[in-house]
Amino acid sequence: MQKRYRRLLSNFVHAKGTSLLLSWAITLFTGAAFIVIISVGLLFSYRFITNSTFFAVQKIQISGNVRLEQEDVLSLAHLKSGDNSIAVNISEIEYQLLRSPWVENVSVKRQLPGNLAITIEEREPRYWMRQENRIIYADEKGNPIDYVGTYKFASLPFLSVDAGTEHLLQRLPQLLAELDSSRLPVSSQNAAWIKLSLSGGITLFLESENILLSVGVDNWASNLRHLVATIDDLKRRSEFVNVRSIKAEDRNVWVNTGTTSKLAS
Repeated sequence: MQKRYRRLLSNFVHAKGTSLLLSWAITLFTGAAFIVIISVGLLFSYRFITNSTFFAVQKIQISGNVRLEQEDVLSLAHLKSGDNSIAVNISEIEYQLLRSPWVENVSVKRQLPGNLAITIEEREPRYWMRQENRIIYADEKGNPIDYVGTYKFASLPFLSVDAGTEHLLQRLPQLLAELDSSRLPVSSQNAAWIKLSLSGGITLFLESENILLSVGVDNWASNLRHLVATIDDLKRRSEFVNVRSIKAEDRNVWVNTGTTSKLAS
């Protein structure tokens, strides 16, 4: 009797285990089949959407571009009307546009169903500089942008930097802004060329006035004040038109009229 009971109990446990195993296998198979069906459905839906004319690009709005023409932007981005707006890779478009030496920042946004908006921030050329044997455009801190060519040609001041003064490039925008706001009757915007040197600090040649202005960078604020005071005095005495160069450094100002040079203060 006891042996029979044990045999029945063993058969029950075995049957129960088999039932649980079968139930687990069915659940696993059902789950896997569901995932496969969903994946196939999503893939089919994606292919349908990315081939649908409903999402075809109809308008590409480009803003912020000054030097780059719209055709340049589209060529760099490998975009054209009729492309599927869902299928285009936004990150790839931004990457391709940032490869242009003129593009500082870019943002591309989808405007479903069929529009794209491209916002570009271009690098602004401020100077010409020499790089090896060619002339390049450079930004306000002397960073190179691109070679000067006939396309969208712009005449800009020529910036030269003597060895040992490269550190002044980072300060150059601020120094020139302070110079332009110092009541001088001239502007750095009108300079034909600008030179950074150890001996002269910042030197500007103003072609329209035919005058050289040199300002020592050490004690910059003091040098500017002395330069302004000297020019005011020269204009008051109607002598400024005869001046060919003025140098302000170490609280002294030298004035050259082309025939004579004298210490003004």
